[in-house]
Amino acid sequence: MSVKRYVSERAIRMAVGVAVVAVMAVVAAALVMGSGGGATAFNAGGGDGVVGQVAIPAQYSERCSNGVAVPNPGDNAGLVADCAALLAAKGALEGTTGNLNWSADRAVSDWDGVTVENNRVSKLELANKDLNGTIPSELGNLAQLTTLDLNGIGRYDNDLTGAIPVELGNLTNLRELDLSGNSLRGSIPAELGNLANLRELTLHSNHRLSGSIPVELGNLTNLRELHLSSTRLTGEIPTELGNLGNLTHLHIRSARLTGSIPAELGNLANLRKLDLGGTLVGEIPTELGSLANLTSLNLRANQLTGEIPAELGNLANLTELDLRYNQLTSAIPSQLGNLAKLRWLYLSHNRLTGAVPAELGNLSNLRQLTLHNNQFTGCIPQSLSALFENTLTEPIGLPFCAAPTATPTSTATSVPRPPATPTPTATRTPGVTPVATPTATATSAASTDVMDRLTTLERQVAEIPELRREMAAMATRIARLEGGAGVDASTATPSPTPTPSATPVSVIEASPTATATPTPTPTSVAGTSSDDACIERLAGSGSVNGRWTRACLTANSPDNKTYYARFYTFTLYAASEVTITLSSTDAAPYLFLLEGEGIGGTVKQEKGAANATSIAITAALQPGAYTIEASTYRAETAGDFTLEMEVAR
Repeated sequence: MSVKRYVSERAIRMAVGVAVVAVMAVVAAALVMGSGGGATAFNAGGGDGVVGQVAIPAQYSERCSNGVAVPNPGDNAGLVADCAALLAAKGALEGTTGNLNWSADRAVSDWDGVTVENNRVSKLELANKDLNGTIPSELGNLAQLTTLDLNGIGRYDNDLTGAIPVELGNLTNLRELDLSGNSLRGSIPAELGNLANLRELTLHSNHRLSGSIPVELGNLTNLRELHLSSTRLTGEIPTELGNLGNLTHLHIRSARLTGSIPAELGNLANLRKLDLGGTLVGEIPTELGSLANLTSLNLRANQLTGEIPAELGNLANLTELDLRYNQLTSAIPSQLGNLAKLRWLYLSHNRLTGAVPAELGNLSNLRQLTLHNNQFTGCIPQSLSALFENTLTEPIGLPFCAAPTATPTSTATSVPRPPATPTPTATRTPGVTPVATPTATATSAASTDVMDRLTTLERQVAEIPELRREMAAMATRIARLEGGAGVDASTATPSPTPTPSATPVSVIEASPTATATPTPTPTSVAGTSSDDACIERLAGSGSVNGRWTRACLTANSPDNKTYYARFYTFTLYAASEVTITLSSTDAAPYLFLLEGEGIGGTVKQEKGAANATSIAITAALQPGAYTIEASTYRAETAGDFTLEMEVAR
């Protein structure tokens, strides 16, 4: 064969090859634009909510047709098109720090974060890839994509910037879209309302995401979870969200929402968790009482007014009700006593009035109840006495109601009265008014004297957690005195004068001197206070909602990196089994249990997992002071979390 002929034939083969690649590129583009959910090509900005596909330069299709990136490229034009879109997107997505192994020299199925199913890219999971670029519009060409995970929460967290591309609205097969924990700007594209198969939309912890919530999200009738917390979203909650009949989780907290809570949310029959926070106004819709599957209702820190709807008593599955820090008025509806599964009830910092309903005593599963900073009157029902002594974090300044006394009947058997016992002389402690042990004939005077001392003592030691239980005991005793319930053995027989070596068990029966400290009841759990904004106190079993910020750092950094943390200190007065659970949808949590009070205690236990959303520690602890460090598995991770502590005595 002559050289001239060889060159001529080689030129022909090359020309044919280029033509084949070009045809494949055209076919692939047609397949992408017309497959998987019926997306049709329109010019961007056409005003009909559908955005055109992004044109991919032919060079990327040529690379993906080399037989390595895509086996049998002639038979897999759709995967060739997906490969080309990803190669075109790589540079923008990586930014300056990312390092994706996407290359035509290896199979697409081996690329970082890429899953191939049925010869198409089905999942793109790129969390923790240290990406700091932008979200490329070319990703909108991945017509068969079901999962797009670019969340920025983790040890090697992403920090993507820029806007959310409107082209993502073309991904009509998408089921999960997670862009949380980045630095995205701009508004939520209305085009996301085209994602008819979407089940999870997670955009929380994008602190620069602004604008209003698109009404088009009400089209996502298959949506199960909507997470928009910790953003700068403004405006009202669209009533169209009431169309999302399959929704189970709705979280829009730490945003800048205004307006009222739509009554249409009462249509969300499958809703389990409702968490709304901003500067919402108006009344709590009575329609929320129809959410039979609701387990958590959190409306704290808004500007809600009016009454607590009695209809909330219909929420038979509710375990948490948080209405703190609002402007709610009127009385607590007695119907809340129907919430048999309720574990946490937070009503503090409102303008509630009237008496505390006795029906709350029916809540046998209640672990924590906060009522302080309201305007209650009357007395605390006896049915709540044990609950208040064990879990109330702040006193509300009311005595316990008198215990009911039996009314004698004509058929009652007469019991001879025992001989009267002389009243002992009161013992005086320097600087303390002596208190005589009350008798049936001295009830009124003793009650007045003890009430005066209680008022003074409450004002002086209201911030000392160890004495709160004693104050509750004083209030109970006053109620018994005023109600004439002092004829049993404990009150009819005078108590002996305590000797100096006796351990005081009540601030009524033995007032402590300036250096004495009352011994708490052995089963109590009390918190400690601190001026450090990163440290809070816990008072028994309960739930705490917190947030990781740059202001509070761990004392247990494993690799000299910066980890955010919050600290919760508590004191045990008896050997107990303690279970601590840390949960967050914003970050993988990490728990430390420290011995002693404060940040620098010795680590007793620790636990964490890279991909966990909830972790727990159970420990058998001896009496003493302990600190919980609630941190994150990955460095410099912000976000919201929930800490729960249960104490088994």
